[in-house]
This record gives sequence, C-alpha cells and structure tokens, in this order.
Amino acid sequence: MQQGHPQQMMAPQQQMPMQPGMPQQQMRQGHPQQMPMQQQGMPQQQVQQQPAQQQVQQAPQQARSAAPASGPGPDGIDWEAEAAALESGADQVGGAYEPAAEEWDGQHEDGHYEDGEYVEEHAEVEGVEEVGFLGEQDDSREAKKKRKEKGKKAGRRNGGACLLVALVLLGAMGGAGWWGYGFYQQHFGPPPDFTGEGTGSVQVEVKQGAVGGQIGLMLKNAGVVKSVDAFTKACNAEPKCGTIQYGFYGMKKEMSAAAALKELLDQAGGAAIVIPEGKNSSEIYDKIDDKLKLQKGTTAGVAKAQVNELGLPAYAQGNVEGFLWPTRYNIADGMKPEDLLKQMVKNATDKYASLDGQAASVGLKNAYEVITEASILQREGNNQADFAKMAKTIQNRLASNDTQHRLGMDTTLQYSLGRKELTRKDMDDASNKYNTYLNAGLPPTPISNPGDDAINAVLHPADGKWLYFIAMSPTETRFAETYAEHKANVKEYCTAAGQGFDDARGHCTTQK
Repeated sequence: MQQGHPQQMMAPQQQMPMQPGMPQQQMRQGHPQQMPMQQQGMPQQQVQQQPAQQQVQQAPQQARSAAPASGPGPDGIDWEAEAAALESGADQVGGAYEPAAEEWDGQHEDGHYEDGEYVEEHAEVEGVEEVGFLGEQDDSREAKKKRKEKGKKAGRRNGGACLLVALVLLGAMGGAGWWGYGFYQQHFGPPPDFTGEGTGSVQVEVKQGAVGGQIGLMLKNAGVVKSVDAFTKACNAEPKCGTIQYGFYGMKKEMSAAAALKELLDQAGGAAIVIPEGKNSSEIYDKIDDKLKLQKGTTAGVAKAQVNELGLPAYAQGNVEGFLWPTRYNIADGMKPEDLLKQMVKNATDKYASLDGQAASVGLKNAYEVITEASILQREGNNQADFAKMAKTIQNRLASNDTQHRLGMDTTLQYSLGRKELTRKDMDDASNKYNTYLNAGLPPTPISNPGDDAINAVLHPADGKWLYFIAMSPTETRFAETYAEHKANVKEYCTAAGQGFDDARGHCTTQK
C-alpha cells in the first residue's frame, strides 16, 4: 500500500454488509470498486478524512476477516500483499514497516515469579517511558529493575488491601452473628431470668388492681426479677397468679421469676394489717402496736395527742371512735402509727360523705346517728344475714313507748366500762350515758367501727314489728315482738352459757 493514497483503502468497519444475491467470493476478494460508496452508507469524502493511524489500526481486523487474493486488483493495488503484511504484524512508521507490539499470552518471557507472586516486567514504571503500539519498550537493565520494584510494591499493596477487606468482612460477619443471636433471643429465646432464691432484702408494693406484667414491672424495678417477660411467663403458667393481693411484700433481690411468684403467693398480701368490722378504737390501737412492733399504748397515745391532725370531721367532736374504717392496710418499712390512723380516718370520712342526706329517711337526725346505730348493730350482730332485721328492731325500740325509747343493750354499757361482765350496780348506774337500760335514745358516740354491711342495713332496714333480739349463737339470732317471748329466749341463752338469770330484769347475772 502506498502512503500517498489512503483514500483508496476502505476501513474494514465501514464495509457494507453482504447484500442478498452478492457472491460470497466477491466479498472475500475485497473489490470495493464493485460496491458503490452510496451502498456503504458513507460518503467518500469522510473516508478520505480518516487519519492514517486509524486506517492502519483497523487494517489488521479487515485483513484477518478477508480471504487471500492473488495479484493487484483493478485499482492497481495488490490487496493480497497488503493483507499479508498487516496479518504478520507489520506497521507503517515513517514509510517503513516495523513489527507491532506483541500481545501478552500469559507466558511472557519478561515475566517471572518471585516469592510466590508473579512480577510483570511490562508494568509501567515511573520515570521509564514505555512505547505502546507504535513505539519500543525500554529494555535496559535499569528500566527492568524499576519495573520489578514497582511490581513488588504493587503486590504488597494488594496483599495489605486484601487483609483489610478480610478483617472488615470478619467484623461484619461477627456483628451480624451477634445481632442475629440477639434477635433470636428477643423473639424466640427464653426471657432473661435470675436463678435461685435471691439474696438480701427489699420491700416492694403491689398496687391494688395490679396483675401479671404490672406486678412484673414493679419487681424488675426493685431488682427482684431480671425481666418482666420472665415473671409474666411464670404468672401465665400458674393459675393462682391472679389471686396475688395488693400490699407491701418483703422480697429478696435477684430471685428467679418462679421463686418470686411463689413468695408473693405465700405471703398472701405481704406486710399488712387487717382491721375487722366491729372492733373499737382500743382494740385497733393494740393491733397497730403489735404490727408495727411498738410498745403497748403507743398508738393510743398518738391518737390522743394528734387527734386534731387526723382529719376528723367537725361533727365527730374530736372522737376517733367510728372513724377507723375497717379494711386491709399495707405496712411499709418505717411506717408510723399516725400514718395508719390518717388512712383509716380518710377512708371513713369518704364513706360517710353522703349519709347526712339519707339519715332522715330512717328517722335519724344526721350522719353521726347513722354511724352510731350501725356501730351498735355491728357489735351486737353475729350473722350478716340478720342485719336488716336487727336494724329494724333498733329503730322500733327507739320509737316505741313500750320500751320507753330505750335500747337496753349490753354492748353499749360494756363499751363504756371496757369489759364484758356486768353487775347489778353497773346496770343501775344512770349516770353512765352509755347505759341504755336507763337512758333513752342512742349513746353519745359510736361504740365500734362499722363496715358497709351494717351501714347499708341501717339505711335499708327490713319490715317488721320486732322489739327484741338476742344472738343465740354465731349463726342464729332470735327476734321477738313481746317481752315474755324475749325473756324465754334470754333464759335459754344464760343457762347454756352457765350463768344465772334475773327474771325481774330479764338478764343474765353472775353471783355478784
């Protein structure tokens, strides 16, 4: 191919695809003059403007795809010679052909292995100019040495990068494994729990109405159990868990959930004091002293000294009796007797808030008279089922001329004397305002602390004409409309109790 006629050589990439009906041999022999330029989709001027170097670079591909031809073609160019020259790797540089750069096939003679790593001699070395497709490579000893050192450094960098990537991957895998373990524990594994019966001591409060997880949260916050879920799981497996009472419990720290649940059930309400209905203030004071481990008489002294600070209503006139509401009270560590007394008074005043408006419906003047009547009923009665009939009997006696509006109750006189045994002298002492045998109407104050049942009975009495009753036993109360019938019942009772009977008074007596 002559250097002066580049326009006569068509680039292989721009050859027109074989058209239908065109002989294959004609395409292989490469006679572009037989294919008009218009069919190739490229103007002749554009072909002429291609750089010589691009034509040369495209020539080998065209030569390899074309079949050999013999002799010059009609255009005067020996296409066979041109193709053979390009196939052999020759290139046109400065008007002469020089060998093209050899492609590396993986077994290059300038490469070698050193310390288990392959060092490529043809790597670019800083400061050494390498000639590519159209130039020569510097094969001097200094250039090879620099290329070798550059290869070693690249190998070390690649090794360090691989180690770093491996460490990152290991860290990521470890983190993923830890996250996966945590996810499994959280969603599928057993909840965190302590083992054993625990150590130390702590007091915890179970609020009224708290159940299951609410109790578990309280225990966890106090350091008793390790997790709410552990206690909830134990609670769900124990049918009695729903019977846990509110109150203060003495527990240990770091208990297993099962052990904590068992302790709550065994304590049955924890540290608490239960005030039964019908107890008077003196009896309640003694119970508080015992529960708080105080010297006997301590609570009574506090009640007397701090009576104006307990929250009593004005109509109580400074008398605590009847305002110590009977129920269960929690006992906290370090609790003082006045703390309990204030709780009891508050509960009572809350209960009594609406009694004034209901008193007149049963012939009573005010809330205080309702409380007083209820306190007598609560102290006299044994059987709750009889409360409504007893309430009606009391109201009948207060309103009847047959009884001279006197109640005639032992319990009122016993309250004032502080003992159960009564003598004739006691019963004949009219100066004692609590002696309802001789004084008409209700006593000056309540004689006990009634509960809901007694108060409801006073406000909703039964219908009847009874004027007398006597509790024959804890389960039997006898009622009578006449005095004769009542005396017969009293005599039977006195005899059964081993006491004498005073027929004139219709009352049990002792030998005194």
